[in-house]
Amino acid sequence: MVGNLANVIHYHGTPVWGDAGNVHRIAVNGAGAFVSYARPDQLSASIKYALSVAIDNGAFSAWKRGLVIDWQQFYQWLIPHYHHPKLSFFVIPDVVEGGEADNDALISKLPRCFRSKAAPVWHLHESLNRLVELCREWPRVCFGSSGKYATIRTQLWHRRMSEAFETIYCKHSFSTQIHGLRMLDGRVLGNYPLSTADSTNLACNVPKFEVKYPELTKVIRDADYSRNLSEVELKTVILKRRCSILKNTIEAVVPPSISEWQSQGLTPHQLELAIA
Repeated sequence: MVGNLANVIHYHGTPVWGDAGNVHRIAVNGAGAFVSYARPDQLSASIKYALSVAIDNGAFSAWKRGLVIDWQQFYQWLIPHYHHPKLSFFVIPDVVEGGEADNDALISKLPRCFRSKAAPVWHLHESLNRLVELCREWPRVCFGSSGKYATIRTQLWHRRMSEAFETIYCKHSFSTQIHGLRMLDGRVLGNYPLSTADSTNLACNVPKFEVKYPELTKVIRDADYSRNLSEVELKTVILKRRCSILKNTIEAVVPPSISEWQSQGLTPHQLELAIA
């Protein structure tokens, strides 16, 4: 889909392992790196090689593992990285399944010195009124799938996403940039006016030689450049080529601009049929 190609940055979740860091380098080269506080292993390498870096607060990972994060420690950890010119934004601490009051309380505790690169999260199970207030105050807001909308790309999820964008761009005409958390999926990115999005697609799928896209692995194994390689060399080639191909496929999809999205005029049901 033709969209705001000049502005969109595809943020690939890290760490991306393989070939002593070279697979990670391929993943983030010319693109964004999304580094979680829960897994900051490749933050330095991401700052070195990525076009742009964003930092996730790690709340989703902590929630999945039943952990509690000390947010004061998070901000202390953020200090030496915050002013680097490649750091685009970071996600303000949030409670994934918390109430609006819980998340507003965490925003109120944001140290003022971090405000210019901070982005709050609007969770899809929260009210549209809260979304409006966030967009009124912040230049960038992250959308997080949660509650009954936790599973991305269900019909219910699509309906909620449409309601959210209609509210901020049609009813209120905000210019707020929206970052889609875990939404770097062509079936999402290509259909909503997101400014940026992230996913761990490469980190998760590149190493799964025979499980995810085994036909891609076979093509690489059978290629001329794979002949006469040792098993170790072949594995390295497969990792690099799979990463490069999957990365290019992901980044080939760009979101529609706000005006393009508005002109589509699709109902949630029509959108679901178009995406299926």
